Amino acid sequence: MRLWTLGSGSKGNAVLIESGDTRVLVDAGFSARRLAERLDRIGVAPQSIQALLLTHEHADHVSAVATAVKRWRWPVHATAGTIRGAGELLGTATVHVVAPGTAFAIGGLRVEPFRTSHDAQEPVGFVATSSRCGTRAAVVTDLGRATDEVRAAVQRVDVLVIESNHDEGLLESGPYPWHLKRRVAGSHGHLSNRAAGDLTTGCLHAGLQQIVLAHLSETNNSPAVAHGSMQSVLRRARYKGTLSVAPQHGVAGPFGDVGGLGGQLALF
Repeated sequence: MRLWTLGSGSKGNAVLIESGDTRVLVDAGFSARRLAERLDRIGVAPQSIQALLLTHEHADHVSAVATAVKRWRWPVHATAGTIRGAGELLGTATVHVVAPGTAFAIGGLRVEPFRTSHDAQEPVGFVATSSRCGTRAAVVTDLGRATDEVRAAVQRVDVLVIESNHDEGLLESGPYPWHLKRRVAGSHGHLSNRAAGDLTTGCLHAGLQQIVLAHLSETNNSPAVAHGSMQSVLRRARYKGTLSVAPQHGVAGPFGDVGGLGGQLALF
C-alpha cells in the first residue's frame, strides 16, 4: 500500500491510496484540472481510480466532485448526511451510502467508516486495510477533538497522517474574527498542534514508522511551527521514525509500504 497527499489545507484536500491494482481517492477538494495535474505528477491516470470516498461535504473536500464524477465516472462512497450536504455536486454519480461501523470492500481494500467530531452533517473517517500487504496507517484531519472512537481507530498504525491545523497562540492573536477563532478551536473545528501531539503520543508504538502533519492553516500555523511542536513531543517519547509535513499546494509521498511496512490505513 502507498499513500500520497495531493494537497492538504483549507484550500483543498485529497489523498490517494494505492494497494496493488486498487486505487481510491479520499476527498476531491480541488478543481478536476488540478487533481489531474497532481495525479499526473505521480504517474496515475484519473481513469484508474476505482472509487471516491468523501469524509464530509465542506468545499475544501468536495469542490471537484461534480466535474470529476462526470468526467471519470468515479462511484462515490459517503454517509447519508454527507450525500445530503453535497447535494447536486454528486450529479449522475453512482452513490453508495456508507454507515459508521459497517465495513465494505473496494478491490484489494477493506474500508471501515467511523464517526469524527467536525461541524458537518455526518462526517466520518475511513479505515482501509490492504489485503495485499496489510499496511496500517491513519489519516486524521478535520476534527475538533480526539474522541474515544478516533483514538481507538489510530492504534497500532505504521503510518500516521494527522491534522496539525493551528498553533493556539497564533490563532488567538491572529486576524480571524472572534466567531471564526471559536469555530476553529471548538470541539467540532480543527485539531491544534498541541492536540495533535497528544493524540500522537497516545498511539506511539515500535511499529509506527512515519508521521505526516496535515491540514495546516496558512494563517495560524506554519510548517516550521507545526514540525517543531510535534518534534518536541516525539523527542521526549524517543520516537525513531520520520516526521514530514504535507503541503497545501503540492504532492507529498509516497507514504506507506515504501520500506516494507505492514498494517492498516485510517482516513478522517
